[in-house]
Amino acid sequence: MNYLVFIVLLMLLSFTASSFASNQSDKENILGLWLTKKKDVVVQIKYCEANTLCGYVTWISPEERSEKNSTLCGEKVLWDARLADDQPIRWVDGVLYKADEDKYYGANLHLIDANTLALRAYIGVPLLGKTKKLTRTSEKAHPSCIIPDKP
Repeated sequence: MNYLVFIVLLMLLSFTASSFASNQSDKENILGLWLTKKKDVVVQIKYCEANTLCGYVTWISPEERSEKNSTLCGEKVLWDARLADDQPIRWVDGVLYKADEDKYYGANLHLIDANTLALRAYIGVPLLGKTKKLTRTSEKAHPSCIIPDKP
């Protein structure tokens, strides 16, 4: 009988640990390189201060490169997105800078799957915003435009 109780407890602990690991990996999946819907910019999402997310421009398409746009390389365009309490795949209350419009928006992010990220940009309330889907990419597909000496 004690052996059976031990097996059941072991199974419960394994299930709890795997659920926790799954939630942790979901949270980590949002990190990385993301290509915009127009395929003109890649943003690297990573952690910044106070366990929030930030995004930096790491690639600009040849068609979009200009003297003005080349200064965007390495610039922070997303900041202060914090993990939503209820879901480890949602980040909320961020700030998004859209360089092509020279405007700031509120930003919420939702990881749809391992390779698709929904970015909702809004002014005031998310309900009145617009959602764009970004696609995961790699350094090989979109080499970094960041100059190593740039702070």
